[in-house]
This record gives sequence, structure tokens and C-alpha cells, in this order.
Amino acid sequence: MKAMRWWILLFIVVWSAAGCTAQAADRPIRASVVEAMRAPDDAGFARAYAPIELSFPKDHGAHPEYRTEWWYYTGNLITAEGAPFGFQLTFFRNALTPEMPARSSQLASNQVYMAHFALTDGERRRHEDFDRYSRGAGELAGAVGEPRFRVWLEDWSAEEIEPGVHRLIARDEGEEGVVAIDLILRETRPPVLHGVRGLHQKGPEPGNASYYYSLVGLETSGTVTSGGRTYAVSGRSWMDHEFGTSALTAGAVGWDWFSVQFDNGAILMLYEIRLADGGVNPDIKGTLIWPDGAQQVVTEHDFTLTPTGSWTSPYTGVTYPSGWRLTLPELAIDLTIEPLIPDQEMNVSFVYWEGAIEVRGSMRGEAVTGRGYAELTGYGEQNAAYQR
Repeated sequence: MKAMRWWILLFIVVWSAAGCTAQAADRPIRASVVEAMRAPDDAGFARAYAPIELSFPKDHGAHPEYRTEWWYYTGNLITAEGAPFGFQLTFFRNALTPEMPARSSQLASNQVYMAHFALTDGERRRHEDFDRYSRGAGELAGAVGEPRFRVWLEDWSAEEIEPGVHRLIARDEGEEGVVAIDLILRETRPPVLHGVRGLHQKGPEPGNASYYYSLVGLETSGTVTSGGRTYAVSGRSWMDHEFGTSALTAGAVGWDWFSVQFDNGAILMLYEIRLADGGVNPDIKGTLIWPDGAQQVVTEHDFTLTPTGSWTSPYTGVTYPSGWRLTLPELAIDLTIEPLIPDQEMNVSFVYWEGAIEVRGSMRGEAVTGRGYAELTGYGEQNAAYQR
């Protein structure tokens, strides 16, 4: 789930310890998800024990007293002709030490940043992905909340250009030309606080939690560039921001995470954390917002997630679920979920699947449709050392 991306941040520690803070494409490696989920020493970092009052835009910025943090933008877009796109622009921060040691260099930092950028072109049936790394110093990368929110890594950025309006910019060179986004996202709803007023528990241990909220219903317009061609697009986006000092509970091997924005105004975020014994973590909670705005917690006991197909990557050999049936019987929700295209594997410095999804089904007896994103991790660990 997006709320459990600790393995991504932990990988940065391994990368940073080796002195590798350049663009990832220059050093092609593959990290094991299982290895990366083994948390480093957290002594001295702040922990999430109780809800806190979040203030915006200040709390959109970085919280360096916590070990890990991320800003996760995903969205579902279409052209005027109806051609679909999905995008992902994500920034990760990892603190190597609780406090910054005294250093004379302006490039010295105990903060390491990583960013992922991906664009799915539904009409071309093409998914392209990129990643970068940098230290949080010398304006190479960073995040601030005041006077306005901004997070960046080199020329990839997300920033608040006016209250409640975000601009996302990313550009890279794909195999068939430039791949880029230049998007304006307008907030239409208040932040969604997950868990208990934003305190999101990761396991039964005290402090094994994070602060987690989402900006949903982000009205989006702008341009995407795919295969060297630029298209005007519109749609809806979703932003997750999470910070804390935590790790997956012992026995976790991966997770399946979903976000859905329904055409009737409902919002759903849920996930399963898979365990080595074949079960799932019962402590994890998702969020459901009904069309009238009422919000409730969704627990593992409330839903059943059943894969309806599979897809095997021709690049890594990893097999992922591809298509699902999601039922919440007590809430009268029955959904079918399909990927926009099967191949949305993030084949960057480590391998996982994250991509646009389309949803249809029923909610309290009414037909519903929606779009969103899914993330699948921990599949095919035997392929973790693969290099494209």
C-alpha cells in the first residue's frame, strides 16, 4: 500500500551508504524487496504515537525528525478524443541520522531523496518509467511547506503555485522520444485523514505508525507528452503524503494497494499486506468516503479481494495478479477492477507494479464506475537481481 512503502525508503539507505546519489539510470541495479524491508536502526528518530494537529500548507512540507516520508501523486487523465493516460510522480525522503552533523560543505546532508516518474499511454498501450536520486542539499532536492509547498528533485517538482493549486512537472527521455507531464491540480475537497485523525497504525507495536493523509478529487488539466507527441488532457488526481518512523511487521512479504475515485463522488483506499504464511495482516485499515461525504474505516474483515487473472512480465519474469473482484458485503459494494493495460511494471532500481486501473460494479444497489491506481509489491523475489 502507499501507506507501507517503507521498503522503498529503506532501499535509499542501502543506495546512500554506497555513495550512490546520482541519477539511478547511471548505475543499473536491482534491490530485493525482502532485504529492503529490514529496517535500519531507528534510535533517535521521532515516532508517531498519537494524532497531531496538521496545518496546511506547512505540513505538506518535510518532517526531518522522522526517518521516512513521501509525496505520492497519481492520476487518471483523458484527451478530448477520449484517449486514456495514467501518471505517477512520487518523491521520497529518507533521513540517514536523526540530526544533521556539523559539516562545512553546502552539499553535506543527512537527507536523501528519490523520485519516480511514470506515464501510461492507454492508446499506445505503453508504460514508461524513470527514477532519480539526490542528496537533500545544494538545491538538488528537498521539500518545504512554507510560505508555499514545494517538493523537488532536480527539474522534477510538485509545488503549490497558489493556495490549493499544485503544479507537477517532470520530463525525461524515453525509448521513443520525450516523456513528460505539465499538470495543474486543483483541490476540491478537504484532506482525508486516514486511520485515527491521521494516525495510521502499521502493526501492534507502540510507535509502529505514521501520519498519513490524502488529497483526493484533484481536478487536473494540462499536457502529457508520450512518444514525442504532446496531448492536452484533463481528469482527476490523488496525492498521498505520509511521514513516520516505522517498518513492516515481521512476516510481511508485500502488499496489494488500491485507490479509487468513483464517478458518484465516493472515495476508497484499501490494501492487503501479505504474510509469509499465506495470510494477511489483520491490523491494517483503509478508508471509505460515501457520496454524501461520510467517512468510515475499512478493516481487513470488511472486504474480500480475489484476483481474476495474472500477467507475467516479459522483462523480469515476475507474475502479478491482473484484474480483481473486490467485495464489501456488509457495505453492499461489489466491484470489478481491471488495469488500464497489463504492463505497468515499474522496472527501475527495483521491481514492483504500479499503474492505472478502471473500476465498475455496484454500491448500495446503484451502478458505479471509477478510476484509480494499484500498487503490487513483493512478487517474484527470486527475480530481484534481474537487470534489464
